[in-house]
Order: sequence, then structure tokens, then C-alpha cells
Amino acid sequence: MDVIIKLLAIVGGLLAASSLIAQKSKDAGQALNKLTPYQGIIGVILLVVGLYSFLFHSLPHLGAMIKYSAGLFGLIMQILMILVGFILSYALLSEKLLSKNETAQEKGAQAARKLVSIQIPLGIALAICAFLALIL
Repeated sequence: MDVIIKLLAIVGGLLAASSLIAQKSKDAGQALNKLTPYQGIIGVILLVVGLYSFLFHSLPHLGAMIKYSAGLFGLIMQILMILVGFILSYALLSEKLLSKNETAQEKGAQAARKLVSIQIPLGIALAICAFLALIL
């Protein structure tokens, strides 16, 4: 299960950085464009799994995790999963959950605007951290 989560994090990171990847390689950009319709669902999964992993696996063992590089990469990966998951799933979440509350919708839009400006670096960082957590 742990490997599947890390592979999903790599896919989510690459999806978040897809505009940069599409500029560099047309073939990779076309492959990532096939995943674009599923961006919201992948984002929700990243957000939920990242929150669950951070709250129930990492937070209770925080001291032990930061002593080792694999634990540190796992911790960073979980935080990045939460951020990238929020960015990728914001359109879906705002449509389904925030559409009835204008205050929540405005606050969510402000947070999304701040994070979208750093979407590509967060996506690249998530893909790298997930890959390192996978091999370590």
C-alpha cells in the first residue's frame, strides 16, 4: 500500500507540474494531458491520504521520523501531498462543498490563488520527494 501512495504522489506531482513538462517534452505533455480530466479526483485522493498519513502516522512519531532521511522525505512528501492535493482538487471541492457558503468559497479562492502561483515548484518537489521516499 505504501508503494501505491508514493506512486500516486509522483503522478500527482507530475500532474501539478504538467505545464512545465509539456513545454519541455511534447510526448510527456500529451501523456499528462490524458490525466487532466481526473485531476480533481487525484487531488482529492492526495489530500485525504496526505492528511490521514500526516495525522495518524507521522505526527505521533515525529521525533523518530526526522532522525532518518527516509522518514524525513516521507514527512515532507505528506505535507506536499496535502498542498498539491488542495491545488489539484480545488475546482472539484469548491463546486461540491463550497458552493453554498460564499465566505468559505472566498477564503478557499484566496488560498488557492496563493498556492497556484507555486504549483509547479510544489509539484516538482512532491515528485522528487515521493521518488526519494520510494527508493530509500
